[in-house]
Amino acid sequence: MKFSKLLLVAFLGSTVFVSCSDDDDKVDNTPLGAYDNGVLVVNEGNGTAGSITYIGNDMTTIQQDVYSVVNEGDGIGGYVQSMFFDGDKAFIISNASNKITVVNRYTFELIDKIDSGLNIPRYGVVENGKAYVTNQAAFDSTTDDFVAVINLSTYEVESTIALNAIGERILEENGKLYVTNGTYGEGNSVTVINPASNAIISTINTGISPTSFEEENGILYVLCGNYDDASKLVRVQLSNNEILSEVTFPAALGNAQNLSIEDGKLYFTVNSDVFSAALNATTISETPLFTSGATTLYGFTVEDDKIYVSDAKDYASNGRVFIYSTTGALQKEFPVGLIPNGFYFND
Repeated sequence: MKFSKLLLVAFLGSTVFVSCSDDDDKVDNTPLGAYDNGVLVVNEGNGTAGSITYIGNDMTTIQQDVYSVVNEGDGIGGYVQSMFFDGDKAFIISNASNKITVVNRYTFELIDKIDSGLNIPRYGVVENGKAYVTNQAAFDSTTDDFVAVINLSTYEVESTIALNAIGERILEENGKLYVTNGTYGEGNSVTVINPASNAIISTINTGISPTSFEEENGILYVLCGNYDDASKLVRVQLSNNEILSEVTFPAALGNAQNLSIEDGKLYFTVNSDVFSAALNATTISETPLFTSGATTLYGFTVEDDKIYVSDAKDYASNGRVFIYSTTGALQKEFPVGLIPNGFYFND
């Protein structure tokens, strides 16, 4: 039975990895709404209710459960997995509710809800006026996952792309979609899709489970790890989807998670420790950059010379967010909602 999906029975939306998105369509910093110029924290919540916390760039302003505040107590559903942007819209994925809530990203006013054609939705991107959302589907299969193709004029799922593999993270680059086929130590590849035809055009074998990935200057950096093998970084040349190089981590850095790239450096986490290395590094030190204050480090990213860490604590208490400098100096911490799992930059 698929271990990742067994865990999803308990957590249904939980993931150790955190996504960060930034989509700057503005020509100046004039606020376009109450939740502009800040970071949106996705709080996974429980099977019936998750939430979004807003933290202003001034690192003083904070608003809990912004969607319910704006929309008269309406909820976004349970186990809120992630969020993605398209222009002035935000798409909030709640996989316990098999629902995507579409809002104005700056005001959080409701635009529409997508609540059919989904089956444990996970992550999404937009390309050519359509949204592509990974779905993990049945708990007892590793081969039934799919990508839902959503028409953004009607907000309806118009077709699906069968993956025959785990469907987890997704990104768009140069007109192609890349999907990690790994979660909770299972899987060992990245699927490449042509969205013009909805056809799979390549499968990149990463050897062990891809936990996170990012693109930089035409290279896809894929962090891979599980509890049994040494973690590694796989570099893929996107012009031909061929593996350029692999860097094997020290044995002490098993199950590395949360790859983030900022200013020519890569960052990742192992348990509550934060690590950093040069983007072109051929070896990885087992000495952390610093140890975060998180009891259970659950969300992580690096943006604008700040390191963002979320603490899920015991998965039953409201969490916290820690903001550090890139040298590891704590700058600020905030209370947030239940099981914070991701950061999305709304500038």
